[in-house]
Amino acid sequence: MAQGPSPPPPPPPPPTENDKTQKTSEIIGTLRPTKLFKLSKPDTYVTSLDFDDEGLLLIAACSDSSLQLYSAHDGTHRKTLLSQKYGCHLARFSHHSESVIYASTKVDDTLRYLSTHDNTYIRYFKGHSGTVTDIALSPRDDTFLSCSADNTVRLWNLKSQYAQARLNLATPYLAAYDPSATVIAVASASTSSILLYDVRNYDKPPFATFDMRQYDPPPAPGGSNIPEWTKLEFSNDGKSLLVTTNHVQGHLLLDAFSGELKAHLPRPYQPTWGILRSAPSMTPSKSPLGQGDTSFSPDGRYVVGSSGADRDAVVWDTQGRVSKEGERKVIRPMCSLPCDRGKGAVTLWNHRYNMMATADTEVIMWLPDEHLEAPADLARICRTCRVFHYMTLPQLYTSVTLRSYDSIRYSPEHGRVEGSGMGSPFVMGLNGLVLRNISGYVKKLKIVGQWREHDLEEFSKRGRVPDSSIMLNTLVRVAVERSTNLRDLSWELNTKMLPTVWQALKLSNIKILTVRFPSSRDPRPIMIVPPLPSLVALKVLDIDPLCYVDDISLLLAESTNLRELTIVWSPRMREMREPSVNLSTMFGRCQSKSQPLTLRRIAVKNLFTYTADDFCERIYDFSAVEEITEINSTGGLGDAGAAAFIDPPLRKIGSTFTSLKLLRGDKVSRELQHLLVNTTGLEKIYIIGDKKGTNYDSPNTYPRSPSSNGSSPLSDLHSSSLRDDTIEAIAQNHGQSLRHLLLPPQWRLTPDNIALIVRNCPNLEQLGLGAEFDRFMSMRLLMPFLPKITAIRVLDNPDSSDFRDKMHELDDGRHEKQIGGATSKNEWSRFRWMELADLVFEVGKTELMEDEAGATPGKMVYRRKVWKRDAEAVKDIAIWKMDSMDV
Repeated sequence: MAQGPSPPPPPPPPPTENDKTQKTSEIIGTLRPTKLFKLSKPDTYVTSLDFDDEGLLLIAACSDSSLQLYSAHDGTHRKTLLSQKYGCHLARFSHHSESVIYASTKVDDTLRYLSTHDNTYIRYFKGHSGTVTDIALSPRDDTFLSCSADNTVRLWNLKSQYAQARLNLATPYLAAYDPSATVIAVASASTSSILLYDVRNYDKPPFATFDMRQYDPPPAPGGSNIPEWTKLEFSNDGKSLLVTTNHVQGHLLLDAFSGELKAHLPRPYQPTWGILRSAPSMTPSKSPLGQGDTSFSPDGRYVVGSSGADRDAVVWDTQGRVSKEGERKVIRPMCSLPCDRGKGAVTLWNHRYNMMATADTEVIMWLPDEHLEAPADLARICRTCRVFHYMTLPQLYTSVTLRSYDSIRYSPEHGRVEGSGMGSPFVMGLNGLVLRNISGYVKKLKIVGQWREHDLEEFSKRGRVPDSSIMLNTLVRVAVERSTNLRDLSWELNTKMLPTVWQALKLSNIKILTVRFPSSRDPRPIMIVPPLPSLVALKVLDIDPLCYVDDISLLLAESTNLRELTIVWSPRMREMREPSVNLSTMFGRCQSKSQPLTLRRIAVKNLFTYTADDFCERIYDFSAVEEITEINSTGGLGDAGAAAFIDPPLRKIGSTFTSLKLLRGDKVSRELQHLLVNTTGLEKIYIIGDKKGTNYDSPNTYPRSPSSNGSSPLSDLHSSSLRDDTIEAIAQNHGQSLRHLLLPPQWRLTPDNIALIVRNCPNLEQLGLGAEFDRFMSMRLLMPFLPKITAIRVLDNPDSSDFRDKMHELDDGRHEKQIGGATSKNEWSRFRWMELADLVFEVGKTELMEDEAGATPGKMVYRRKVWKRDAEAVKDIAIWKMDSMDV
C-alpha cells in the first residue's frame, strides 16, 4: 500500500445511541415486501434508486429514459419525468427534495440538474467526454463527484456549471464520500486499487492507496482478471468501506482506515439473471457499474443485498462470526428476506426510516413485518410516517390484546407511572376501541389479566357487584358492538363476564369464544347464556360449580354451528375428591334433543364426576369426531374408567369413531388400549407421560375417582404387557395412516417394540419414544425404513437420570458429528430435528467436509450440518408442542 501525505484527522465517532443499533437489530430480519410498483413497459428495468434527505421520496431511473418518482411517505407513485432525448441514469437527489441530478445516456455525456416540481432543467454540467459511471453527493454541502469512462473524476458545485477540479486516473469508475465529507474514495477497477483523497487537498496525491489485487478472484478460463466492482460505499460510522462486486465470491468489506480486508460477503447463490443492472457496461465482461445491489444499514452494522437468486434478499452482520474458508475470511449471511416476486438488482436502504427499496423490472418497498401482531412495536415503527401508519392500520388492529394489572406499574426505563396523566394502558386501550374509528378493523380481541375490584368484601356482604366491574363490562359491550368485524373474543380476566356482554355477543357474528370463569366465591348473577348462531369454537376455562358459573346448556344445545368444544374444569375438585360436577346440568338440553352435537374436536381437562356409561352417546355424534384431547380426566394412573367424560363408553362404542384422526391424552389404561383396537385410521397419537417420575411407594400419588371400584391401575403405565399391547394395537390398526406418534417416556422400548413400529408405520413423520442409549443405537439401524421422518425425540426417563447423564457426558461436537454422519444417506433426506434426552439438534444439508477425527485424517466425507438448538426452536413443532398439559 503506497503512502502519501499524512491523512486528514479521522471523522468524529458515531453517536453512541444504543437505541438506534438495537432497533435496527430487532427489525433487520423482519423486512418484508410491502408495496410493489410495476413499470410502464414489460421490458423496462430500473438502473438506479435514491432517497431524498428526508427519506420521504424515492426516485428510480429506468432504461426507457424515464424517471419515476415515488412517495415513501404514503407508498404511492407521484409522477413520471421523461428524458427521452437525453436518456437518464444515476439519478441522485440534491439536498433539496424537489431537484435531482442525473447522467445522460444519449446525445452526450452531460450531467443534468432537474427540478421535479415543474420538470424543467436548472443547470447543465458539461465536460465529460465518456459515459458517466457514478455520481456521489457530498453529505455536507452542494458539491458532488462524477466518474466517467473518459478516465476523469470531476468535482462540481450545484451553483456553477463548471467543474471545480478534475482528477485524471485510469478507469476511475466509482467514487464515494465518507460520512464526515472530509475523505473521497475513488475505485479504479483496471488497477485494482482504491485511492483516498483529502477533500481539502484534492489537488494533491492520494494520502492512501489500497491495493486490492490480492483480493481479486481467480480469472475464469480465457477470461479477464479485472474485478467487476459495481458500488463503493462507506458505512455511516466511517469505519468500513464496502466494495460491491458481481463475482460469486461476494463483496469486499474493508477497514476504511487501513484498507485491510475484514471479510468477504458471499452471496448464497451465483446471480441467475446474467448481470446486476446498474450503470452502462464498462468492463470487458459487460458487467454494469454505478449502483450495485448492496446497501449499509443506518447503524453501519448490517449489509443488505441480493441473494443471487431470482427474488430473495439477504442480510450480512458485519460484526458476526468470521470463518476461514481456505485462505479467505468469510462472513456468511445471517438471514434471508423472502420475496415472492421481483429481483433485487438494485438495493438501497432508507437512512431515515426503517425501510428499504429494491428494484429490477419492478420497484419494491420493504417494511418490518414481524411486529404486525404487536401493536406497540408496530405503532412505534410507523408513527414516524403518518401515512405508513394508515397503510398498516388494518394489520395493526386486526388482533388486539388488552392486559390488566391489579397494581400500578412503573416504567423500567424512566421510572414514571404507566399512563401518567391519564388512565392505565388497559383502560385507555379499551377507551380507544370505544371512541376512535379503529374498532371496525378488530377481528380478534383478547382481554386478560387481573382486574382489581375495590371494597369487594363490602359489596359481597350486601350481594352487589362492584361498580368498577359493572363499568368494565359496559365498556366491553360497547367495544364489541362497535367492532362489527369481530370474530374471536377471549375473556380471561379474574372477574366474571356479566350478562351485559353476553347480550352483545348474542347480536354479533362471533365465531370463536374463550371465557374464563373466576375461581373466587364472591356473589355474582348467574344467567342462562343465550345461543350464538355463528359460534364455531367454544373454550370454557376454570369451571367450578361453587363459584357462580353461568349456565351454558342452552348455548351448547342451540349453537348449531358449534364444531369445536374445549372445557377445562378447576383442578380443585380432583384435588379435594369432590364430585360436584354434574354433566347433566351442562348437557341436559343436548340430551333432550333428537339430534346430538356434531363436534369435530373435543378437549376436556380436570374432569371429576360420576358418569353413566351411555351418557356421551346421547349428547354428541361419535361418527363426526376427528380429534379427542383428554388431560387429567380419563381413567388410568389411579382413576377407574367410569370417572371420565369420554373414557367410560370407549369399550362399547370405539368402533363408532369412524372419522377419528387425532387422539391425545395423559392417562394410560386398558380402556385406551381397547379404543385403539376398536378404531382404525388414526393419523396422530400423542400419549403424554409424567415428566416428574412416579413415586411407587405412595399409594395416593393420584386421586381416586368417585366411582372407583377400589382397583388402581397405577402400575399400568409401567406394565410391560400394557405397553406391548398398546404398541401392537397402534401398529396393526393405525400403522399405514399414522404420521405422528408420541409415547410415554416411562416406556423404555425394546428393539422388538421399535421394530414393530418401524415395520408397520412407513408414513411416520414425527416420532417420540423412550429408549436407552444402546437401544437408540439399535433403533438408528431401523430408521432408514422411515423415508418420511422429519423429527425424532428420544425421551429422557423421568424415573432415572442414566440416559440423560450419558447424553451430557458427550460434548456437543461429538453429538453433531454422529448425527451428521448417520443422517447423510438419501433415505434421511427429509430429516430435520433430533432430541436426545433434553438436547435438541437441528439437521441441515449434506456437505462435503474434512473428517478431522476419522481413521484417515484429512479425508473428505459427506456429512450433514448439525447445530445444537434450545427448546424455543422446536416449540411449534407438533411432537414437542403437543407434549404438554395444555388444551
